[in-house]
Amino acid sequence: MNRPTISRRPRALVAAVSLATLLSAVVGCSSSGSGSAASPSSSAGAAIQADPALAAMLPQSVKDKGYLDVASEIYPPAVIVAQQGAEPTGWDVETVRAIAATLGLKARFQIVPFDGIVPGLQAGRYQAAAGEIFITPERSAVVTFVKNHVTTDSLLVKKDRDISGATEDALCGLTVSVQLGSAEAKFADSIAAKCQSGGKAVMQVKTFQEQAAVNLAVSEGRADAALGSTSQIAYVVNQTKGKFKTVELPWGPTNATGIALARNADTDRLAKAIEAATNKLLQDGTIKKILDSYTGGLGAVDKAAIVPAPAS
Repeated sequence: MNRPTISRRPRALVAAVSLATLLSAVVGCSSSGSGSAASPSSSAGAAIQADPALAAMLPQSVKDKGYLDVASEIYPPAVIVAQQGAEPTGWDVETVRAIAATLGLKARFQIVPFDGIVPGLQAGRYQAAAGEIFITPERSAVVTFVKNHVTTDSLLVKKDRDISGATEDALCGLTVSVQLGSAEAKFADSIAAKCQSGGKAVMQVKTFQEQAAVNLAVSEGRADAALGSTSQIAYVVNQTKGKFKTVELPWGPTNATGIALARNADTDRLAKAIEAATNKLLQDGTIKKILDSYTGGLGAVDKAAIVPAPAS
């Protein structure tokens, strides 16, 4: 069994954006619904040659189309949109571009609200989705994933706040902001329920549609802490230069993430092609370079996997 490489503290982070973008401006553009094709001058896929053998694995309908329609929600550093109309970047965006290029395709990203991604896949509005999307039993019951990453959760708190994440009980009595429809929202609800059943101080959970609004709630004092993936929290801490700090949750789970695919007659073949392309990019170091650039290598895995596993 391959063991994922996961460190809770990235060594370095790049692609700086302003505090306003991190905490408020992206709220406006993350629900814009505007899509854009991959930029050959800026994408990781531009330097990657298609692998004919792997491209041959694609279903004919995808070959004929020549691209993947990918839904994403702004979630730095996985998905970064520096300003309205700007080309998306980020480690997950560049990973998908590299995978698409290996298969002789382009990736066209559409920024949408997070809670609309899985329903959009189910409705056939998008072929795929990416943006550090946790692989959960509920999601894998309706869409197919190709695992390519692992992550943990941490808290974003103001620098001067004395908040501990040593135990679940330490979160009792806090107001915690989370993204609507996220795995973190479910995680926070479970902690709040344990606080209540254990007779502890009430933990309040506030939900917001965009992660930027989740973080903004902490900045404005409407929440004591924001719950998000460790890489996302570390990115905000790094870019805001002393305004916030990361509070780790050593008792929290390690979660797999990956590319989500709509289920249809072509899904099995598409998933196998994406899995094969991902494994090639893991082996040749391309994905490692992408993660090193955006997360300091946080979340690397040894091998891709299809979830749920295909029948044959």
